[in-house]
Amino acid sequence: MRKFTALAAGALLLLGGAGQAHAISDSAKKSIPGTGAVLQANAWNCNFYSDKCSFATSSKALKSGKGYKVSTIRNTATVTANGWGATISVSPSATQTSKETAKITWTNTNTWISDISGIADPSGALNTSITTCSDAYAFKSGSKAWSSACT
Repeated sequence: MRKFTALAAGALLLLGGAGQAHAISDSAKKSIPGTGAVLQANAWNCNFYSDKCSFATSSKALKSGKGYKVSTIRNTATVTANGWGATISVSPSATQTSKETAKITWTNTNTWISDISGIADPSGALNTSITTCSDAYAFKSGSKAWSSACT
């Protein structure tokens, strides 16, 4: 009986700790024509949660792995609750595009990055997960680029 209890306790510790450390992410790059730079979209959100889930997105203009200043760089985070009867609210304030989807957009000028982070509060009868998408846009000297990444 002691052996079983010790094994069960160890398994619970492993499972409890795993829920805190896991995240899912995605990244995608597209060329910014005529600049030798790329536009990178990044999306991240927690994988396991009991109540609320953190998320982050970013748009980065990069050249040779370093920040590359562009005229305009924009990031749009779209956070969706997945599951039957799912709804979502997001902090900071977001535009609700449907009961299960919220969007936040941030635009910067004369820099290389635009990023967003926040907390998603999904609910519903059988809510199973959230999806976070990052839509990146950049403009520099008449050239435009778009890139998207989703978890």
